[in-house]
Amino acid sequence: MRSFVPARAALVDAAFLLVLGTLALAGFRSTYDGATFLLVGVAALVLGILVGHVAVVLRQPMITVAVLTVAVFFLLGGTLVLGSPPTVGALRGLADASVHGWKELLTTLPPVAGDGPLLVIPYILGLLCGAGGFTLARRVRRSAAPLVAPVAVLVAVILLGTPEPGARLTQGVVFGCVALCWAAARDARSRSSVRSGAGVLVRLGTGTALLAVTAAVAAFGGPYLSGGADRYVLREHITPPIDLGEYPSPLVGFRKYTKDANQLWDQPLFRVTGLPDGAVMRIATLDDYTGAVWAAGSPDAVRDNSFQRVGETVRQDVTGRAVTLKVTVEAAYAASDDVNAWLPTAGAVTGLEFEGERARRNADGFRYNLATRCGVVRDRLAAGDTYTLRAVLDPVELPESAQPFGHPTLRGDAHSFLAGKALAWAGDGADAAARLRAVATHLRENGAYSSGGPGETQFLPGHGVGRLTAFVNARRPVGDDEQYAAAFALVANNLGVPARVVLGATPGPGGVVRGQDVHPFVEVHLSDGRWAAVPHTEFTPDVSKKPDATPPQVIENTDASVVPPPNTVRIPDSLTDSTQVDGTGRSGEPAPAAAAGLPGWLVAAVTWGGPPVLLVALVV
Repeated sequence: MRSFVPARAALVDAAFLLVLGTLALAGFRSTYDGATFLLVGVAALVLGILVGHVAVVLRQPMITVAVLTVAVFFLLGGTLVLGSPPTVGALRGLADASVHGWKELLTTLPPVAGDGPLLVIPYILGLLCGAGGFTLARRVRRSAAPLVAPVAVLVAVILLGTPEPGARLTQGVVFGCVALCWAAARDARSRSSVRSGAGVLVRLGTGTALLAVTAAVAAFGGPYLSGGADRYVLREHITPPIDLGEYPSPLVGFRKYTKDANQLWDQPLFRVTGLPDGAVMRIATLDDYTGAVWAAGSPDAVRDNSFQRVGETVRQDVTGRAVTLKVTVEAAYAASDDVNAWLPTAGAVTGLEFEGERARRNADGFRYNLATRCGVVRDRLAAGDTYTLRAVLDPVELPESAQPFGHPTLRGDAHSFLAGKALAWAGDGADAAARLRAVATHLRENGAYSSGGPGETQFLPGHGVGRLTAFVNARRPVGDDEQYAAAFALVANNLGVPARVVLGATPGPGGVVRGQDVHPFVEVHLSDGRWAAVPHTEFTPDVSKKPDATPPQVIENTDASVVPPPNTVRIPDSLTDSTQVDGTGRSGEPAPAAAAGLPGWLVAAVTWGGPPVLLVALVV
């Protein structure tokens, strides 16, 4: 057993490798929440060094080192990473995390949970660094050979980390100094001792000259280097894998929340506690108009405007009132396919923790958008789902004088059909805020409210180009919150002010949100980067302002020639699927005979006998 006792040189190599590996793994400080990742990584380093030492003592080839490393990974990984003994389930979880954990780490908004399966990343890197680095140190005589392992881990940590360095001084200065000391110690070990004073002076002078040249290059060349450039990390070039196209726009189904629909008007959707009076819960933020609907997820979105995995902690640089909310999803919300994928939130989310039997499933499927402040649960919410939400409320109202934040991101053809009305309604306001208020005032005071109730079925739902064209070109705009919010946001974009639609709700008594509490409002982007909310009451008329009972009559010109009426087309009402209406006006019945005055037998003979006779004549 004495052969397994390491020699002094082996202990020195192990100590240097342990220090360098720890410094490299410390770069994950801005990626993981807490310091557990470093403890797991250091433990893996020690295990890797032991594996390398055993293989060297037994004079085993490199393939044996690899096999021993894999065996240690599975035998002790369950305890270190998952906190469970090496059962079949733990082994399966380790294998899955080692394959998919890299992608999940890069698509998760940091900091990720410091006690979950993603700890497998520092665990693997620590094992590889310890086993590989120590094996190279004991088998290769070159002084810098074992530095390959910790340098490779350092590069991997940077690529898998965040743009903000987690340990700038540690990785940039201390790591380099320790690496040089290890290389120097190994080089001195392989050289014969210098006994003459002249040799010592030569080496001392050479080292001093190298340090002087290095200092001069750093002093004069440093300002010209690209040290201030953005750090290259992989997460900046990977799009989180989520397709919002599979979820319908929640604004399309707004009519079911109205009283006339008699569906969700008085049904509880979810309950929230801890929210201040008057604060708004956000259900979905819609920032892209396709010509058919307002949808979430602009195709030109940057990474911050994309849906990402998040841990229990979400870092956001916001100031305001910190609140802790507890939300419970009710059956009516869970049964609505157009909203049950959207997680009701408030303000800027800084922390989220799901509870109950579906907690792990909901947490794994949750994606959050920093820019739009809304979240999606990929497997949709179910009745009884409960979660605790930590958020910062920072409401912003439209100031008296406001300037837009750059140019709208919507395509120009998405709102060009409103250009004429936008200019007419905006007037000659002094700034963007004044023009927006003029548009809101025009819609609120001149429009009428209808959700397609009895006697008003001609006012259809929807907010596509066709529906909104009829809405704005009517003598009096008529619609519900859906049409008014969609039109107002498009007009704002046409006026050069970036705007989006938010489906939100203000809880009623007891924190209960019912269908009648759900309303869409509009947010506009201000020059300081904040989004100011324009409540629906600013641009939507009161529900008591009903449309005219009879449409305005047009005085006929009796001197004009009589024009025969067009084919009758039945206009679909608010409960009719417009795709089932035949736009040609044909009812499927055979058209009456043009020559109604001819005998019936003659018409039948010509109808049935004419084609064959004509065919024979053509052949002849």
